[in-house]
Amino acid sequence: MKNIKNKTFGVLLGGLLLPALLSSPVQANELHVAASYSTDHLNGLRVGYRWTDGPKILPESWFNLVGSPRVHWELGLNTWVNSRQSDDRLNALTFSPVLQWTLTQSNRPLFLEAGIGVSLLDNQQISDRDLSISFQFEDRIGLSWQYDPISEARLSFSYAHYSQADLARPNDGLDFWVLTWHVPM
Repeated sequence: MKNIKNKTFGVLLGGLLLPALLSSPVQANELHVAASYSTDHLNGLRVGYRWTDGPKILPESWFNLVGSPRVHWELGLNTWVNSRQSDDRLNALTFSPVLQWTLTQSNRPLFLEAGIGVSLLDNQQISDRDLSISFQFEDRIGLSWQYDPISEARLSFSYAHYSQADLARPNDGLDFWVLTWHVPM
């Protein structure tokens, strides 16, 4: 029954992601694919879409105080599997603003990226981690390197944390190291 629930949730989330990809305005948007690893023996994959240079919903002066980062909006679909028990799986739909600061000025720049967004999980447990509720926050920080000056493709290495800020107990949370390949469209 759990396997059917996971597959149904994945199809529904994919159905939400595809229209967003097809209906977005033409600009420097990008697709990304990521692999994640947790010391709790969880491995994951992520596919997502980033709207680059998205609207800044806070006053410009606030962004000037923190170095005038570019603001991106990102939608992603994660799936994580317990490496010790392959039928123990968790899927998540995420949406997050991502702030990006340029660290080096060159044709192959390095960026610092950080964001706090929201995620919706299809289950509240994986492995020995009890997340209590399906709503979680997604926090991340990482470095991104634009290795190709022509296509502007990038590789990112980041740390991501999922928890629900003690809205319910227990709040075990999840921590991942994430390697991402970004491809501009």
